[in-house]
Amino acid sequence: MWSVANEPASELPPAAFYFKTVIAHTKALDPSRPVTFVTDANYARDRGAPYVDVICVNSYFSWYHDPGHLEVIPLQLTAQFENWYKTYQKPIIQSEYGADSVPGLHSVSV
Repeated sequence: MWSVANEPASELPPAAFYFKTVIAHTKALDPSRPVTFVTDANYARDRGAPYVDVICVNSYFSWYHDPGHLEVIPLQLTAQFENWYKTYQKPIIQSEYGADSVPGLHSVSV
């Protein structure tokens, strides 16, 4: 499978035309493989997802969102996957996941 981006600003208006164009070009170069990109956008705002064959999602529930609240992870993941599938009816891969850090200490200091 070809991936044409990792965590792009796919919720911005120009993303629809960009991903439609890049994914069509990628498929023209190699029609034997599915094409994706890895998103961290919300399913309702992502403008590139209509053009991929497989939806790849990076999620960090209870890390960047609701830090320290591990009890919400199953609810958030279930809602996320149900919403992506209901909206696009495509295979979904959880391409990255992070959880369970000390609240406020999930970044690297330099």
